[in-house]
Amino acid sequence: MMRHHFKHRVAVIAALAVSVLGSAAHASGRGGYAQFSPQQSRPQQQVNLQQQVNLQQQVNLQQQVSQQASPKGVQAQVVDGAIAGVISASNELEIVQATIARRQARSREVKDFAREMLESHSQSARRLSAVLQRLRIKVQPTRVSSMLIGHSSVVAAYLRRQPARKFDQAFMAAQVMTHRHTLRMLDEQLIPRVKDQALKEELQRIRGEVVSHLERAQAIQATLAKQQTASHRGR
Repeated sequence: MMRHHFKHRVAVIAALAVSVLGSAAHASGRGGYAQFSPQQSRPQQQVNLQQQVNLQQQVNLQQQVSQQASPKGVQAQVVDGAIAGVISASNELEIVQATIARRQARSREVKDFAREMLESHSQSARRLSAVLQRLRIKVQPTRVSSMLIGHSSVVAAYLRRQPARKFDQAFMAAQVMTHRHTLRMLDEQLIPRVKDQALKEELQRIRGEVVSHLERAQAIQATLAKQQTASHRGR
């Protein structure tokens, strides 16, 4: 049941990625930043298909208005800052999970994977920070990045509660899920709409890493499933 809850939360985050550029562009038209209101987070978690369609229509309208009201350079920086905020939150989510897994995982393969995730996403966060500093792009908070941060806390609490015999499977299931949806956001929303070429190249590099992580996570998940099946048969 908890796994289905996570799938719903991550799917909602992926759907809300559609709004990240609209929120950022709308904020740039007002001369401000894309802010997140805590009161909006809980209702957004109940987004259904019709609400997503309405949200996209609203985003399209916001984009049209902002294109008329904002200088292109300012708008591009705000949009790229919003995209960077999503990637930063995604890196932090992975770092939190990996830190827990390094302490609680039982199998050597899962421990090694957790160590690799911790190192890889920490390096990714440092690279992104350096790119943003060089380009003078300020990270912009959005509903998507804020929901990712909230999701990180939920997943962390769930993993810490797992009994030792179930932890490895739970961690790898979470890893497959989060990397899969990060890849979806990169492909469908973030990379196609990033403005600065240097930032786009960094996102493409991150995409390659996410693909590699996902493939590795799926392989480990399959191995754990086979081991569990063999264990049950041996009883």
